[in-house]
Amino acid sequence: MKDNAGLLKLTISILLTTLSFVVSYGEELKVVIEPNNKDWVYNVGEIAYFKVSISGNLSSPVFIEYVIGPEKMDEIKSDSFLTNDSVFFIEGGTMEVPGFLRCSVTITDGNIKETEIATAAFQPEDIQPTIEYPYDFLEFWEKTIANSREIPLDAEFTLLEDKSTENFNVYQVSYLNHEYKNRAYGIITIPVKEGKYPAIIRYPGAGVHPLGGNLSIADKDVITLDLYIHPFSMLWERSFYDNLKDSPYIEYKFWGASNRDTYYYKSVITGCVKAVDLIFSLEQFDGENLASWGSSQGGALSIITTSLDKRIKMLVALCPAMCDHTGYLHGRAGGWPHFFNLENIDKYNNKDVLKTLPYFDVVNFARNIKVPGYYSWGFNDETTPPTSFYSAYNVINASRELLIIPEGKHKIYPKQRLESNNWIFSSFDNN
Repeated sequence: MKDNAGLLKLTISILLTTLSFVVSYGEELKVVIEPNNKDWVYNVGEIAYFKVSISGNLSSPVFIEYVIGPEKMDEIKSDSFLTNDSVFFIEGGTMEVPGFLRCSVTITDGNIKETEIATAAFQPEDIQPTIEYPYDFLEFWEKTIANSREIPLDAEFTLLEDKSTENFNVYQVSYLNHEYKNRAYGIITIPVKEGKYPAIIRYPGAGVHPLGGNLSIADKDVITLDLYIHPFSMLWERSFYDNLKDSPYIEYKFWGASNRDTYYYKSVITGCVKAVDLIFSLEQFDGENLASWGSSQGGALSIITTSLDKRIKMLVALCPAMCDHTGYLHGRAGGWPHFFNLENIDKYNNKDVLKTLPYFDVVNFARNIKVPGYYSWGFNDETTPPTSFYSAYNVINASRELLIIPEGKHKIYPKQRLESNNWIFSSFDNN
C-alpha cells in the first residue's frame, strides 16, 4: 500500500509539473501584423504603419526585431527593442513607385521565437512589366505548336478502378508530345452516364510529384484532366518521385534556359496545348465549354495555354509564377523561379538567358488573353512575389475578376478553390 501511495504521489507530482509547463510554455505565441489601411493598399507617397499584435503567455518584456524593405530586395529600415506592450505600431515609410513594401517582425520570448510578415501594396494596378516583348513571339509559338501537332496524339487510357466510382471513371492518360519518344501524362475523369460534358484542365504547381486527379468535382457532370508536366508515368511508386525530388531533376525549371529551343518549358507548354487537343478528341466533350485552372506554376501554365489556344473559354490563375523574370534587374522582385535574385544572378545573367526568357514569360502571354479570367493571390506571398504577377495582370485586356486575400501566403485557400470553381461552373451554365 505504501508503495502504491508513493507511486500515486509521484504520478500526481509529474502531472502537476506537466500542467504547469503547459500553462507557462504550451500556449502558442501568436504574432499578427497588419498595415493600418484596412485593404492594405496605399497611394505612392503615403506613409504605411504596421500594427503588431502579440498574444500568448508572455514573459515581460519581449525582444522585438523588425526589417522593412521592398519585397525580395535589400532592407531600407531595421531596428530592435524590448517592449512590455502586446500591441504596438511600426512606421514602415512609403514607396515612390508602385510596388510592395514588406515588414518582417521577429518576437523572442525566452526560448520561443516567432516571425511574421505583412506587405503593404502601393498602387499595385499601376505596376508595369520590365520584360521585353520579342518581335517574333507569336510567330515562334505558332510554329512550335504546329510542329508539335505533326506528331499524332496516340492517346492511351489506363482505367484506375480503385479511384473510379459509379458516377465517373478515372484513367491515367498519356499522349505523344513534341516528339515520338516523349509522352505527356495526366489523370482524367469522365462521367459514366451518356452525354456531352464541359471540361476543366488543371495545371500542376512546381515540383516532381504528380497530381492525383480532380476527384472533388468529378461527379459534377464535368470532365477533368490533371496534367503532369514531366515525362514519367503517374502510376509508379511514390519513392520514384521522392528520388526525383532529391536529385538534380528538381532543377528542371532552369534546364536549357540558354536557348529558346532547349528550355525545359518548351516541351511543357506543347504538352499543355496538346492536352487541349486531347479534350477535343473525346466524344464525351461538349465541344465548347473548356476551362483552365492552376496555381503558382500551374497558374502560369493556365495563362500561357489559354493565350496560345483560343478554344479555352475561361481561365483561373492563382498566384501565377514565371511573371516578369527581369524585375530583379530593375531593382524590384522578379517572378519564380527567380533567375536573377542574389542566389542565381551570377549564373543566369547573360545574353543567352536574357534572350530566351521573354518567350516564356507569363507577361507576354497575358498580353494576348482574350477570354474571361478569375485571378486571386495574397500580398504576403514570398514564392511568387505580388510585384511580379501584377506585372502580368495589369497587361490583360480581357474581362477580369480578382479576389485578394491581403494576408495570403503561397498556398491555395479554401475560399479561392470554392469561389474559382463556382465561377467556372457559373460560366458553364451561362454558355
